[in-house]
Amino acid sequence: MKLGLKQYLAGLILFFVSTLFLPGAVSDYARAESTGTPVPPTALPYLLIGLALILAAAACLGWGYWLTRRNRDPRRPHREDDPDEPLLRPGYGPPPGQETWREHPLRRPEQGDQRP
Repeated sequence: MKLGLKQYLAGLILFFVSTLFLPGAVSDYARAESTGTPVPPTALPYLLIGLALILAAAACLGWGYWLTRRNRDPRRPHREDDPDEPLLRPGYGPPPGQETWREHPLRRPEQGDQRP
């Protein structure tokens, strides 16, 4: 399995399981408030279990995100700025009289233009 995939799946499963507890507890509190009846004794444990599952799911998703991205360079240069790109090497670019695809006016606006 790919690195971090188990954590992503565990986080998603925990989020799903939390939907079995949390909405029922919130519904019990809302029903008790609207009708003036006491809150059922199972509402608080369900609420706490649901919140704990959501926190565990967030931790699993964060752990998976960290595992998949910990060895990557945080600042990857854009291809246009890469000095070792083949089109920037001598003999690999277009002929001198031909405009490169990067210099197309629709791709890269000039500095004086008011376009974004």
